[in-house]
Amino acid sequence: MTDVFVTIPHPIVKEASSFTATAYFRVAGAASAPATNAKYRIDNLSTGSKVVDWTSLTPAVSISISITSAHNKILNNTNNFERLQLTVVSDRGETSANYGTVEWKVENVYGYTGNT
Repeated sequence: MTDVFVTIPHPIVKEASSFTATAYFRVAGAASAPATNAKYRIDNLSTGSKVVDWTSLTPAVSISISITSAHNKILNNTNNFERLQLTVVSDRGETSANYGTVEWKVENVYGYTGNT
């Protein structure tokens, strides 16, 4: 079974900013690409909405995932922050599937209208 570890540069980001997350895959501590597939999704935990549905990645020992300004959009302007979660899976749909997650907060930038 492939373990999945996901890292991000900062736990709090401003609305409409972007960054790169990195997923690392390991078997018994050694770098190892997923056997069949790798996928990711992004959810807004504050609003309970899906930001990005399952999206395929090219399997590798580490994979960079672009989190864009459109992903880091406040959905409810009454929230000062919204929590987002990136989930990465190796071998989704297989008995050997394994998931890794990371959360971050998006800070509401009041009056920002360019990301609508």
